[in-house]
Amino acid sequence: MQESRRQPGRRLCGHPYAGGLLLGLCGAILVLATLDPLGSYPQLGAGPGITLDESFNVQQGVLLVEAFRAYGVFLFDPMNAREIFGGEGGIPYLPDHPPLGRWILGVAHHAMWSLLEPESPAGPAVTACARAGSALLFGLTICLIGMTAGRWQGPLAGWFGAAAVLLMPRLFGHAHLASLESAVNLTYALAVLCLAHGFTRNKSTAAPDTGADAEVTLPLSWRAGLFPGLMLGLALLTKIQGFLILPCGLVWAICYWRRQALVPMLTWGVVGGLVFFLGWPWLWLDPLGHAGKFLGSATDRVSLHNYYVGTVFADVDTPWHYPWVMFLVTVPIGLHACGMLGAWRSVREWRQRPEGILPLACLLFPLVLFSTRGPVYDGTRLFLMIFPLWALFIGRGAIDIYARLCRKFPAHQALGCLCLLFLLQGYGLLATHPCQLSYYNLLVGGPAGARKLGFEATYWGDSLTRPFLEECLHHIPPGSEVQVAPVLHQFQCEELVTQSPLVRARKVRFVPFERKAEDDHSTQPRYYLVFARYADLPEPFRSALAGPSATIEPLALLRRQHVPLAALFRSRPTFAPGEN
Repeated sequence: MQESRRQPGRRLCGHPYAGGLLLGLCGAILVLATLDPLGSYPQLGAGPGITLDESFNVQQGVLLVEAFRAYGVFLFDPMNAREIFGGEGGIPYLPDHPPLGRWILGVAHHAMWSLLEPESPAGPAVTACARAGSALLFGLTICLIGMTAGRWQGPLAGWFGAAAVLLMPRLFGHAHLASLESAVNLTYALAVLCLAHGFTRNKSTAAPDTGADAEVTLPLSWRAGLFPGLMLGLALLTKIQGFLILPCGLVWAICYWRRQALVPMLTWGVVGGLVFFLGWPWLWLDPLGHAGKFLGSATDRVSLHNYYVGTVFADVDTPWHYPWVMFLVTVPIGLHACGMLGAWRSVREWRQRPEGILPLACLLFPLVLFSTRGPVYDGTRLFLMIFPLWALFIGRGAIDIYARLCRKFPAHQALGCLCLLFLLQGYGLLATHPCQLSYYNLLVGGPAGARKLGFEATYWGDSLTRPFLEECLHHIPPGSEVQVAPVLHQFQCEELVTQSPLVRARKVRFVPFERKAEDDHSTQPRYYLVFARYADLPEPFRSALAGPSATIEPLALLRRQHVPLAALFRSRPTFAPGEN
């Protein structure tokens, strides 16, 4: 927008790209400095504990990188692809997700290991190394949102849009995990914003079909869909959420350009589909069968439990309002206020600013989709990619607030007030660190209020942090067996031991919690390591986390804002926890 050059605050804030670049760098550094889960990098700050599915992502990422190192470009030879991706060579490839996000984690794993070797690795895959990939993706996401907001809405919007991404606790928490969410956040936003920019970068003052004086795009050619199609392909190659861009982009383009949009949108879809197909050799082995299997995996899967408003639901039975409520209560309330103001302004300017409508559509559509009978669980994870897009509107709202403040105060005082407002939004980020996945805003009274209302305390085991585990090991005799609850897959306990030099040095064994008849009259104390995922937590531990228990005693507790997120319990004589 040429108008962005006249936005207030330009002299104070400098180049439109400055906020995105500087805050993106800061965000990546902050995460890299606090990513150690269980002692692989004791010289770094402690991050979230090992979460439930990180091991799968890291192992698959290492597999993909090692395959490329072994075969080079010949990896894309159909015979080699069949050996690697078809399992004919005994290689345990998992096609549950496209490869791009895991490949990035694998590259980051090898790069981090070569730059800073982890302490006492117990295998070829170290989760802490791969977490560096998510940290860098988070920094790039901040950079993308800040630069886009700065270009579209002015330098001030660039600074505050980038700051909004950095200050969202759920985004910051996921940036520490070797999972696919940070990759999805970046590629989803990149695909949406490239499409919006590519279709609207050339302006005219004539508005076809409206007769109004408005700034709209000139006629489109087929080339308008090339680069956005490439970005769409990258989003599709990251996770299935990338497919949600397709209906939003198609409807948006047809609404604004009518038949002019058909050819460039065809280019966009074809290029995106080709990138998706060519970038995933597993699809080559059986294109129709494997594509159908992948697209059906969103619903044809093992059912998970979801804890919401004090009730345990099957994922497909969760109330329709779950995604809306979770989005509303997991972003700092001041950021929401700015975002709503920015979204309202974008809606009011929908004729003149079509580039603001596509991000809004791609933000709302996933919430609508997940309000149907589809499976939802684990808080905001499945629709986390809408949060960076929301930051665009937060930046837009911030410049409106700044303009209003400037009517009453000098520019530097107005900017100081706005900066103070944003800094206050970072309190929850600090108060919950490194367990930002347990953050809730003031609409529900913070984490303590959310717990009273029956919201989930934590999701993936991220509360089993390095300092907490060190405290636990002071109470556990060397060589002891510790039962873990809840356990959601067969490798969870093994991974806790493998990824922790501290646990291996004490020769402590982690095993899944299980009721045993002989425990009923046991005189030996037993140890139980628990994280507060109430959807799957056995009842005796739920009660013990809530208050004193006559049968088990807490030896160590991890709390954030008065909410217990993890605990080490020791049984009293004759104790045997009951079943769920």
